[in-house]
Amino acid sequence: MKVKIKVVVRNIGAVIGWSINRVVKIFGNMLSLGICCVCPVHKNRVVCWSYDFKQYSCNPRYLTEYLLANNPEFDIYWVFRNKTDTSSVDERIHCVRKRSWQYFLIMNTAEFLITNSRTDPWRIYWHKRSGQKYLQLWHGGVALKRVERDAKTKLGFSYVQKAIRDSRACDLMISGCSLQTELVKSKFWYNGEILECGIPRNDIFFHKELHALLRNKVCCLYGVSPDSRIVLYAPTFRRNRSIEPYRIDWEKVVSHLSKFYGGGEVTVLLRLHPNLLGRVDVSSLINHWTVIDVTKYHDMQELLCISDMLITDYSSSMFDYTMQMRPCLLYATDIELYDRGYYFDLQDLPYPLARTEQELIAVIDSFDEHAYQDKLQTFFTDRIGLMESGRASSSLAEWMVAHSMANL
Repeated sequence: MKVKIKVVVRNIGAVIGWSINRVVKIFGNMLSLGICCVCPVHKNRVVCWSYDFKQYSCNPRYLTEYLLANNPEFDIYWVFRNKTDTSSVDERIHCVRKRSWQYFLIMNTAEFLITNSRTDPWRIYWHKRSGQKYLQLWHGGVALKRVERDAKTKLGFSYVQKAIRDSRACDLMISGCSLQTELVKSKFWYNGEILECGIPRNDIFFHKELHALLRNKVCCLYGVSPDSRIVLYAPTFRRNRSIEPYRIDWEKVVSHLSKFYGGGEVTVLLRLHPNLLGRVDVSSLINHWTVIDVTKYHDMQELLCISDMLITDYSSSMFDYTMQMRPCLLYATDIELYDRGYYFDLQDLPYPLARTEQELIAVIDSFDEHAYQDKLQTFFTDRIGLMESGRASSSLAEWMVAHSMANL
C-alpha cells in the first residue's frame, strides 16, 4: 500500500512539475513577443552563449575576444546559468543571467546571436525578428562519430526537432575543411550560407607567440615544472558515465613516456568531459604522483596548446590538436560497446591505436615521429581538405561588419 501511495505521489509531482514548466515557457514566450513589439533591434549588439549557457568557452569565446581586440564597435553580452563561474570573462563583456529580465531584453533586441550548440528558440524564449542574425558556430570540426541526420535514431525525436528548428533560424554556419562543409550541407538540416574560414577556437594553434605564456600560466596554476613534458589524457564521454574505460596504470606507462622523451620528467594532465564534472569520483584515476586532474580548467584549447602529447579515445580533439603536428595516441578499450558509427575506421586514422594497456606501452615504445607526421600531412590534405589558417575569427568579424545594420 505504501509503495502504491509513493508511486501516485511521484506521478502527481511529475504532472505538476510538467504543468509549471509549461506555464513558465508560455509566459516567457509571451514576454519575449511583447518586447519584440515595443523594443527595436540594436545594431552592433551581440549576445553569445556556449554549451547551453554553461560555459564561457569554445568558438563564441574566441570570436568574442577577437572582437574585443579589433572591433570595439560591437557591444557584447554573454548569457550564463545561475552559479556559473564567470571569473575568466573579460570585464568589457556584460554578463547576463539566464531568464533574468535583462536576458529577455537582450535576446530579443540583439542584432547578432552566437552559440556553439543546438538551441531551440521556443525553449530560450527567443523569436527571431527582422534585423537579427543567428550564427551557429558548431562545437565540432572534423567529425569522427556520426552526427545529426546520420545519428538521428540515437539522438532521439526531441533532439532532432530542436536541430531542425535551430537550423531554420540560422543565418551562418562555419567550416574548417571540405569534409565538414559536406557534412553541414547534407546532415544538418541546413541550406544556408557556410563560411569556409576555419574554426575560431583553432586560431590559437597558429599564434605561436601565445603558447609559452599559456604554458607558463598552466604550469604555475597546477605546480608543474616548466621543464616537464606534458601529456594530456582526454577521453570522451560515455552515456552511462562509467570511468572504467579511462583507467590506466600510470606507474607503468609514465616510465615509458619518460623514456620516449629521453628520460626527462613527465606530467600527465587528466581532462574528463565537462558532462562528468562533479558527477564522478576521479580519485581512482589519479593513481600516480605525476597525474593531475584539470577537468575544471576553463579552456580545452589552451590545454591542447601547451601539451607535448595527447592521449584520447574517440574525441574529435585529436583532429584539432594535431594541426600542431604533435603526437596523438588513441587508447580505446571499449570500441565495440562505444561504437555509434564512425566516418573513419579507427585503424585508418594517422593516430596509433591501442586497445589494452600493454598495446599502449608498445605504441609509445615504437612511435616513429617522422612517419607519423607524413601520415598526418596526407590525411589533412587528401582525406579531409583542411582549410585552417588561423584567420577564422577575423573572417567572421568581417562577415558581421558586412552584414550589420550599420553598413546596410
